[in-house]
Amino acid sequence: NMNNSPDGQKIIFLMPAFNDRESLKLLIPNIKELASGRQLEVFLVDDGSTNPQIRKIMERIARKDKRVRIMFRPKNGGIVAASQDALDIATGEFIAFLDNDDTLHPNALSLVSATLANDPTVDYVYSDENKINEKGRPYDLFRKPAFDPIRLLGQNYCSHFSVIRSSLIDEVGGFRTGFEGSQDYDLILRVTERARTIAHIPEVLYNWRAIPGSAAIQSDAKPYALIS
Repeated sequence: NMNNSPDGQKIIFLMPAFNDRESLKLLIPNIKELASGRQLEVFLVDDGSTNPQIRKIMERIARKDKRVRIMFRPKNGGIVAASQDALDIATGEFIAFLDNDDTLHPNALSLVSATLANDPTVDYVYSDENKINEKGRPYDLFRKPAFDPIRLLGQNYCSHFSVIRSSLIDEVGGFRTGFEGSQDYDLILRVTERARTIAHIPEVLYNWRAIPGSAAIQSDAKPYALIS
């Protein structure tokens, strides 16, 4: 029973996918780096991909790593619908969100688990972050401040890497249609209003991979996220 592991609370990672073979392939070594046996499950949600290779890749990933669960939506509904479907079936005390251009530090889960174990009132955890260029070199280090609700209103500075208590996500109503591209920002704003304790881990646990089509390179890569 994973929930009784000495490694701490069970953390579920959610990752929607749509017609993106390369990102799925990059996910495999990323999951392996998060030490085997950890309190981890990854939900891969295919959002109605039209490329038949996507199902094969996802099934292959799930066969190789039992911590990966897969789900196939019959038609494309967008990132909010796909993420909410995954939330509805995820069974874990905490939820984290993984994008196709993310990589996590191997110690990420250990530090998050220690933070959660140290204070059982923590409902939301976020860490510092870096970007990684196409040659794999880190740049644009972002050392984040302690939680500041005023700053959060003007900038989604918490963002990645975030871990949220799943019962609190349910309490605020999960993802909301109409916030595609900013669905995580909308969720974090509502979660932090009600969280008992918010913890900042002052370590770079997350790297945003700057790949073609990523908002890490160009802010208009996801124009739907800029519409107010």
